[in-house]
Amino acid sequence: MILFIGIQASGKSSFYREFFSQGYEQVSLDILHTRNKERIKMEQCLEQGIGFVVDNTNPTQEDRKKYIAAARQYGYRVVGYYFQSCVGECMERNERREGKAKVSRCAVAATFRKLELPDYREGFDLLYYVAMEKGGWRVENWEEDRDEV
Repeated sequence: MILFIGIQASGKSSFYREFFSQGYEQVSLDILHTRNKERIKMEQCLEQGIGFVVDNTNPTQEDRKKYIAAARQYGYRVVGYYFQSCVGECMERNERREGKAKVSRCAVAATFRKLELPDYREGFDLLYYVAMEKGGWRVENWEEDRDEV
């Protein structure tokens, strides 16, 4: 199971499409719209042994706990990707979105305020830091002493 962590418009879904759409199911509230549908899709993946990406903001340890516990129960490895969350840049990208993909500035700011850095003690096997850079991506191994939100 891969768990994305980051505010809206930090690049999570674009990263999924580029690196994981071939071979991993996408579990996303933006697509499924309800927690019940999300739960059903995740349970199907877990029961069938299918790799999946939880493509939500997942800003707090509490938000992440249920996904990690479920994955562990089924013997999955848990890999986290924390997306650099420069709130100003994310708000600019969000402004370029259309329709339902565009969220309010208040929603972006609220998620940013709640954002907690991931920690291996949550149950991650691997953690990565992701940043958009010059039209591409920079992916680094997580450093426990990282202080950037």
